[in-house]
This record gives sequence, C-alpha cells and structure tokens, in this order.
Amino acid sequence: MKIAYNRIGTKKTINYVIFGLIFIVFSFCAKAQENPPIPVQVEVNTARFLNFGAFTTGISGGTVIVNSNGARTATGDVVLLNMGEQFSAALFDVTANPGTIIQIQPQSSITLTGSNSGSMTLSIDSYSTGQTFITTASPPFANPVDVGGTLSVGDLSANPPGQYSGTFTLTFIQQ
Repeated sequence: MKIAYNRIGTKKTINYVIFGLIFIVFSFCAKAQENPPIPVQVEVNTARFLNFGAFTTGISGGTVIVNSNGARTATGDVVLLNMGEQFSAALFDVTANPGTIIQIQPQSSITLTGSNSGSMTLSIDSYSTGQTFITTASPPFANPVDVGGTLSVGDLSANPPGQYSGTFTLTFIQQ
C-alpha cells in the first residue's frame, strides 16, 4: 500500500509561493501624476479711501481715530465737525484662493501734508480681519478688509486749517 501525500504544504512549495507573490506585488508599478500646484495669486484693489472727515484743534492738539468699523473718535483738544465731509475706514478687496493665509504689513511712518503748510502723522492700526487672516471667499468674489488709523494732530500753529492729504502703502504678504 502506497501512501500519497500532498506536496503543496512542503517548505519548498511555500517559499515559491511567497517569492511569487512578492514578485507580483513589486512588478505592479503604480503611476500617478501629481496635482498641479494651486495658483496662489493674490489681488488687492482699493474700494474706499481712508478719510478722517472735518475737525478742528485747539491749543494742545490730540488725535482723530477712525477704526476699521468706520467709527470716529477724538482725543485731546480735537473737536470733530459734521460739515458734510464724510469719514470712513479704507476698504480693500482681496481676491485669493480660499484658505490662503495673508499678513498685512503697514508702512511704518506716514506723513500727511497740509494745503496751508503743516503736517500730521498717520498710523495704520485697525484691521477688520486682524493683521493676519485666512481668505474664505472663492474668486471672483473678494474678501473685504476694512482698515482704520490714528491721525496725530498738533495745535493750530502746527496744523493750520486746510486740507491734509497723503498716501500710505500696505503690503499684503501671502504665506
């Protein structure tokens, strides 16, 4: 009587099966193309200018503040006037891909010059989004950023009546 046994379970057969499976796994090469980089183009447009409106100063001067909400206040010897001259925070429309982190860097020193001599110093210090923010609107829609500031006003001899104007630069840095 002969006894037949199955050779499938031998050590040599198991090694062949394992090596065969490893060969099959490594012979399949997965190929995929990387997604193209997301275009990170940030566009900033001025929608409204910063305006402190009409005011007058006395002996000691003070400050006029227009915050990012558009509220106007004064300190010191400055009296706010309502003579038809509207005050407003600056408004910038920022267009970028949603999720873009943007940091706003203001110009360090801004001087406004008067039509009848004199000068005032402006500090940009109020942002509706904070100085660093994450965009949420998808192009072509913009993310509104309201910006306010503080105007340092001298006395009447340093700042005679007239119109004062100047420009400031904000740098929008995409991170």
